[in-house]
Amino acid sequence: MAPSRIRVMIAHRTPVVCAGLEAALRAQGGDFEIGSLGPLPGSTRFEESQIKSDRIVVIADCETGMQLAISRYASRCRVLIMTQDDTEASIRRAMEAGIRGYLLLTSTLDAVVRAIRCVHDGGTALDPAVAAKMVDSFAGDPLTSREVDVLGLLMLGLSDKEIAKRLERSVGTVKTHLKALRAKLNASSRTEAVAIAQRRGLLPGAVTVKTGNTVEVSGIVGTGTRASNRGSSAGWSASTSS
Repeated sequence: MAPSRIRVMIAHRTPVVCAGLEAALRAQGGDFEIGSLGPLPGSTRFEESQIKSDRIVVIADCETGMQLAISRYASRCRVLIMTQDDTEASIRRAMEAGIRGYLLLTSTLDAVVRAIRCVHDGGTALDPAVAAKMVDSFAGDPLTSREVDVLGLLMLGLSDKEIAKRLERSVGTVKTHLKALRAKLNASSRTEAVAIAQRRGLLPGAVTVKTGNTVEVSGIVGTGTRASNRGSSAGWSASTSS
């Protein structure tokens, strides 16, 4: 008896990626049943009729994949992300949300096909470069939420005294956090710590410091972000409350 075809839905926001994936997968000898999955106009909700059965492999960009992972359809979908984003925090956020696969857009067709089969069968498929970054991520000591707060304020160019005032902590406490940051990021100075954090993606593109002792930045929560001088991460958000 011939194995049943794997149902694959393509939900990528980049049209050329959608077209390329559909054409390539349709050329695989009928192994896959290909469809397109898109949000309703003006929203991020998906049609109930588009996700009719379990074990549908959905190939998506990061944003769409994360939307599906936290939607009511999460239990029906096995999401495989294809993206240019190889930052540590984006990968970690995806894995923690239940994403089954994470490939880079540089992946070969053979790698995509293997990943689809793996994810469909209940496994996890990671691009080799992504897997290496996750190993580095888990190998390092985690940054605490307070260290992330200090890092964000450090990026703004604040002095130790100014950071202490923002966080309502003593200058000595701030210096302790800075020392820990330098050690975890393998940096010899505060300037190098910021440079490493920016290179790895630990710092967001913009930081907003509000009144009421709140530091807001886009992305994921900084607590538990692993430090490694080889990995990379993405944006974060944290409150200065203890």
